[in-house]
Amino acid sequence: MKEIWFARRFPVGNPRSSMAPVHWKGWMMFGVFVAAMAIGALGFALSAVSGQFLWGVIVFLALTAMGAGMLMLAVVTHGDTEKTVDEYRKANA
Repeated sequence: MKEIWFARRFPVGNPRSSMAPVHWKGWMMFGVFVAAMAIGALGFALSAVSGQFLWGVIVFLALTAMGAGMLMLAVVTHGDTEKTVDEYRKANA
């Protein structure tokens, strides 16, 4: 049985199928995505200051894509497509 890190935000049948973290590991993966964006922004700023604007854009886009890819992979592999976040909150309360 896989460990669930993410669950649906809306019930099955709702056209919106977004997922939200329900486990600390899910929140950690979201933090990894934000950190990748922040490091990419820092790389962009440092490259832009040194006159290498294009390299800064490439660094930012690469790190953001890597972080987003890792987050999406975690959602797909550790997401529950049946239960909602509210159901997990009720079960843990």
